[in-house]
Amino acid sequence: MKKRFLLFISIAFIFLLAACSEDVIQYKAKSSDFEDGGFKNKHSQTIAINGEELLIFNNYDHTEKTSIDKIFESEDSTEKPRQKIYKNVKIKTKKDRYYITAEDGLSLEFKKIGERIIVDEEGVEYYTSKYPE
Repeated sequence: MKKRFLLFISIAFIFLLAACSEDVIQYKAKSSDFEDGGFKNKHSQTIAINGEELLIFNNYDHTEKTSIDKIFESEDSTEKPRQKIYKNVKIKTKKDRYYITAEDGLSLEFKKIGERIIVDEEGVEYYTSKYPE
């Protein structure tokens, strides 16, 4: 009886440690997630990859700052919609993170928080209509 109790406590402790571990990743980031339409946020901003190009679209003004807004801040253009195309895009992934780089020193980071949801460095969520394979 004592051995069963110790076995039970040991197994329960292992599960508790696994649940509390920060290294437990629920959603694995894959560079292919940005293909076939990419991601769109509630402000109708889109980020997608087509071949070796990164496509970024910014449609409307809004008060909440996003990583995409930071890209367009240096421009004086009031024309809407605004778009940028960056060449030589590279996506590296590590666990639930995406690290995107492209020409002109572009560097973005996103975290995958759901099957079809990522969040940028400003905390803004982006969604994709593409279901994971």
